[in-house]
Amino acid sequence: MKISVIFYSILIAGLIGISGCGNEDRELKKDTKEIADVMCKTMGAMTKLKAVDPTDSAMVSRLQAEYQIIQADMAKLYEEFRKKYGDKTTSKEFTEKFRKYLNESMLDCKNLSKEDREAFEKGMK
Repeated sequence: MKISVIFYSILIAGLIGISGCGNEDRELKKDTKEIADVMCKTMGAMTKLKAVDPTDSAMVSRLQAEYQIIQADMAKLYEEFRKKYGDKTTSKEFTEKFRKYLNESMLDCKNLSKEDREAFEKGMK
């Protein structure tokens, strides 16, 4: 009788622990995807800025303003990320997971150059 109580207690604790880890990973993947989306927007804005005619000051100003808004969004996301994950961000294991999820998410970006795409693919290995 005692053995079955102990066994089921350990089993339930294990299931709760495993399901908790899954939620954390799911949450980290979601947060990483948001960061990757903003990084992708940043790359797109930079590409547009490089391609615009420098004599078209109105377009340059508009694209620079767009870029600054994206950078503010990125700063806000990073601040929220640091608050949410705190000391975990200094852990090697956490950093490796984050880097892996970021590389996966960035591969969905349409603004990647061939070299950038290769670098993110290499980072997944």
